[in-house]
Amino acid sequence: MSRAGSNGRGKIGPAYKSWGEEQIARLLDKNQIAYQYEYPLAVIDRGKIRLNYPDFHLKDFGIIIEYFGVNGNSNYDEQAQHKIEVYKQAGIDGLYLTRDSLRGDWPGKILGGIEDILKGRLERFYRH
Repeated sequence: MSRAGSNGRGKIGPAYKSWGEEQIARLLDKNQIAYQYEYPLAVIDRGKIRLNYPDFHLKDFGIIIEYFGVNGNSNYDEQAQHKIEVYKQAGIDGLYLTRDSLRGDWPGKILGGIEDILKGRLERFYRH
């Protein structure tokens, strides 16, 4: 993990920026999925190399998870959509979550999303 600090409960670890990030981290920890929090990732954005810091980098799977926790802000929504497009253009597989994503059986949906990405890669492999 790339950031050390208190997580608000006295436990040493990353200092998550939001409730949603903490929930996702708990899910990953519970399922023993290794991740790096806000690990720098170089991307090409508008013709320039930039460093983005996705919320979670699942290094063993080459997948990122971004949590967009602000609702109802059109400027934030545009920036989030731009970030998603940059990752897609770079060929980076990711799950992009909002507060609404963390309702119902959200753990199953997130784990299923990771599985779907990995299955998609395997299917592409077999097609070649």
